[in-house]
Amino acid sequence: MDNPYLRKLVAYYDRAGDDVLSAFQFQPRSMNFEVIDDKTFAEALHPKTIYDLIDFSVRECVKQEVKMRVCKNCGRYFTFTGRSSAEYCNRVCDDKGRTCKEVGASLTWSKNRGSDAVFMEYRREYKKRFARIKRGTVEPDVFYAWGEKAREKMSECEDGKLSLEEFSDWLKQS
Repeated sequence: MDNPYLRKLVAYYDRAGDDVLSAFQFQPRSMNFEVIDDKTFAEALHPKTIYDLIDFSVRECVKQEVKMRVCKNCGRYFTFTGRSSAEYCNRVCDDKGRTCKEVGASLTWSKNRGSDAVFMEYRREYKKRFARIKRGTVEPDVFYAWGEKAREKMSECEDGKLSLEEFSDWLKQS
């Protein structure tokens, strides 16, 4: 069997094992060739049920080797092109109109940094100071200069040159 399309279909069907009811049930398709104009033929699907449309769509995805994944945020399937490491879909997932890609990436980032005590200290102080810019009590230039110095101190703390307590005290006093 040299046809990769057929190999994929067989592999999918074989994975179901004895539970063939949960596997994709292959049915003959009602496909014909029809004349579009005087010189052109095209495939035409004549579905009798919604299952025929789903069947056709799945076969086309396999035939065209469409890559699909399950979104790590919403749990639904999505197709991806380009980056092979895509983990989130582009569907809108919240009231603010943000997509799974936007929300999921920030959640993953927060989870990874959430157990880091040094980062959490920095983040807490960063948010306080950023709110001051919004209120207009601190100039953006002053805030960004502080941010650079704070990141340097955070690096020193992560490298062990500064204890967490010293870093925390510096953040409060700066």
